[in-house]
Amino acid sequence: MKFANLLISLVVGVALSCAATVRGETADEAFARGNTLLANGDLQKALQAYSTAVRAQRNNQQYSQQFMLVRRAVALRQSLGRETDPKRWQRTARALRAFYISQGLYREALPVDEKIHARLNTASSAVQLAETQLAVGNNAAAARVLATLGPKGSTAATQAMLAVALARQGRMADARKIAGTTSPPKKAGPGTLYSLARMHAIVGHQEQALALLIRSFEAVPPSRLDNLKTHAKQSPEFAALASTAGFAQALRAKSKVAESKCSGGSSCAGCPMRGKCSKSHGS
Repeated sequence: MKFANLLISLVVGVALSCAATVRGETADEAFARGNTLLANGDLQKALQAYSTAVRAQRNNQQYSQQFMLVRRAVALRQSLGRETDPKRWQRTARALRAFYISQGLYREALPVDEKIHARLNTASSAVQLAETQLAVGNNAAAARVLATLGPKGSTAATQAMLAVALARQGRMADARKIAGTTSPPKKAGPGTLYSLARMHAIVGHQEQALALLIRSFEAVPPSRLDNLKTHAKQSPEFAALASTAGFAQALRAKSKVAESKCSGGSSCAGCPMRGKCSKSHGS
């Protein structure tokens, strides 16, 4: 009986592998096609391509992980329009937005950010929307969103990004005026510090920009440090600094934040595995 079951499993496995090559496409080719479709924002067809790659190579973790990631994103996108509970809607929107940003799909993230800001209308949602607008080149739109917050609703982060948006439009005098009156809060997080670094870099305050950049790298959790450094290397604000020794030194900065190795968090308190691992029992 065991031999018969093993034989059936082998036959099924071979059949699934052959399915991917019916169209003359290997697993690698199907995965590459999925990547191209995803880059174009076609999640549904990308999911189908990744499914083909997974069926052809079920032991390939990269293929499986990407398939599951995109499948979850498709489900999030479908449920976003149907969700009526405000808190669940917000969680769904943020998760979908996080997927888009992680994949560099800024144009797909833009309408999600617009909906989030329309509902929340906070400094944080404004910065998030402006970040995406800047990423797709909508500099004037980003400036309008941030300017509408007014003095009472603005923060150091919103002012920094407003200066960036204005400088990108050639309004350098206005950007420098903001830079001259905007300082980091005492308990500034890595995002605010990074935004301020971008502001000072684009208006030509190189020493201040580098000092703030190092502080932002040191304040971000280790699991997010590489992504932040990659963003800095690609950011047009730091283009004039990219070839300098100071920028190279900044990129060598290490995080000073303690982080759990099991989940990427700073403690067990918010971990989804809390109470299920040996570390949590000892904390």
